[in-house]
Amino acid sequence: MGNNSKSKIFRFLLLTFAISWLCWGSIIVANQFELLPYGTPLTMIIFGIGGNGAPIASYILLRKWGEIDGFKDFLKRNFGFKASTWHYGLILILLAIHFVIPILLMSTNRKMPIYFGVLLIPILIFGGGLEEIGWRGILQPHLETFNSFITSTIIVAAIWSIWHLPLWFIRGAAQSGKNYLMFCVLVLGLSFTLAVIRRCTNNVFLCILFHSCIDSFSTVFKLQQGLSTIITTILEVVLALFIIQTKWCQPRDK
Repeated sequence: MGNNSKSKIFRFLLLTFAISWLCWGSIIVANQFELLPYGTPLTMIIFGIGGNGAPIASYILLRKWGEIDGFKDFLKRNFGFKASTWHYGLILILLAIHFVIPILLMSTNRKMPIYFGVLLIPILIFGGGLEEIGWRGILQPHLETFNSFITSTIIVAAIWSIWHLPLWFIRGAAQSGKNYLMFCVLVLGLSFTLAVIRRCTNNVFLCILFHSCIDSFSTVFKLQQGLSTIITTILEVVLALFIIQTKWCQPRDK
């Protein structure tokens, strides 16, 4: 099982990075010649395909491995809307931790009405949330077949951070003006949060939903990078490790 999982992980990462980095790399190179400026329709199409490298790779490989029969089966596998009240409550608790701590530490500014964040959730399912089909749908569970939960989650966080790196070289992209090191710290906390959602609920859609909520409400509350990011990440990691030890989090194989 371990060797099979390692092979699947390698193929998933190779295809995901190839799709994403080729798309983003083409924009970076074109920018050097004043072509494909960020925000134009063609650029955003290429940018979006790159951002969805993980779900695209997931679909291709799951078909190849015989784990799905087609697109309908793919949707059924990753969009299980039915979940217990506790599982949806878990999402709300973890969202509160991510945003309330910076608010209490006065490290955030509200830029838009809260309802705007709610309206953005469906849009940002496609603008970020679908990544979870790959990261938490394939990578995390396969890593956990031969690594501990903690080790697997740290590896996913490192890979996830590296995968985002080209965005810092695309002029005009939101990431280009942020501190990459602080972003890596943020990703570590979110990786533990998403991993515990995956472990406790066995539901990829809830990971997609949580990721989309993080992205959407980050447009409402502009979080300042720094000490609050570190504190929030520490709390997210500690809470995730606590939750997986409770009776409410019973991992089940898919």
